[in-house]
Amino acid sequence: MPGAGRLCRSPGKGSVPLKILAFTCVRNEGPFLLEWIAYHRLIGVSDFVFFSNDCEDGSDDLLTCLAAQGVLRHIPHRAAPGKSVQWQALQRVARDRMLAGFDWAMCVDVDEFPQIHADGHRLADAIDAVPPDTDAIAMAWRLFGASGHVRFDDAPVTTQFQRSAPEDLSHPIAARYIKTLFRPARFHKPGVHRPRRHPTGPLPVWRDGSGDRLPDDFADREAQIALPTLTPGRQIIELNHYSLRSVESFLVKTARGLANRTGKGIDLSYWVERNFNTVKNTAITHWSDALTTEIADLRQLPGVASLHQHSCDWHRARSAQIMRSEVGYRLYCDCLHAADSAPLPRALALHLYRVFAELRGQKG
Repeated sequence: MPGAGRLCRSPGKGSVPLKILAFTCVRNEGPFLLEWIAYHRLIGVSDFVFFSNDCEDGSDDLLTCLAAQGVLRHIPHRAAPGKSVQWQALQRVARDRMLAGFDWAMCVDVDEFPQIHADGHRLADAIDAVPPDTDAIAMAWRLFGASGHVRFDDAPVTTQFQRSAPEDLSHPIAARYIKTLFRPARFHKPGVHRPRRHPTGPLPVWRDGSGDRLPDDFADREAQIALPTLTPGRQIIELNHYSLRSVESFLVKTARGLANRTGKGIDLSYWVERNFNTVKNTAITHWSDALTTEIADLRQLPGVASLHQHSCDWHRARSAQIMRSEVGYRLYCDCLHAADSAPLPRALALHLYRVFAELRGQKG
């Protein structure tokens, strides 16, 4: 299989293979799967677990095809009604001990790409750049906007969308969310944004994306999935989040909904809170040439190219169908008018956080 036998190398310890697992949930993400898999293989992910549910675009067929050829593990998932698809999948990960035997793991979505700034630009390089007692690395989101792209294009997301929020964006709260690269042996079970610690064990050592230790109260406060008042380190590793892509792709996303929420839709406010195109951000294009080759290798596997094309055709047709509805047309137009979101001054952002905390307190 393409890239088989590639090692995560630890510069400070010689050539040491690391077992790193990436696990995720997908629904109607077919056009974006090959790039995401290719990129994560390049940065040193050794194993993949994909849960799929209710796919209409053939994502599940593409994953089954790739699984048959040893690229990944695919688990078709039928979620119980009224419960978060993502949380149900994570419960199975824990129940079936899927993290056992892995040195590091991360739960990341198909619109999230770890950007490693450490020399070498691989996960092993980021791991070697933090102190050896580290149990978890908080990868701060870097929000990438639509960069003016209206139409869906079958091209790598990482080369199409190259404008992002500034690194010090303080509001909205999505600008301060994290995902986690963690040692499974030091935690009780996985979570969407951060793993859960052993109830009776010592506090795990958390560090930010610059290798600085996070406070023990953060390690202990498992419901905290953002760093609103702390400076989110990014010097070693951060997480590029392409949650919008083009306007057409955003329409398809609104119909799909959120994997970790039930009863919560995606609307214009979601777009405005993430469409930051403030700075030119091309750091991830370090991998562009290698990524093109890796994607091409995956497409050459039997059956993959046609299944990928089918998902792209469905994606275009679904977007056109949504736009012909009254609600879809209005959202399409509103997204075009809301072409860029404006960063707020930090003092105002912190004021808004305090108001938000008060509102949450009033709700009990």
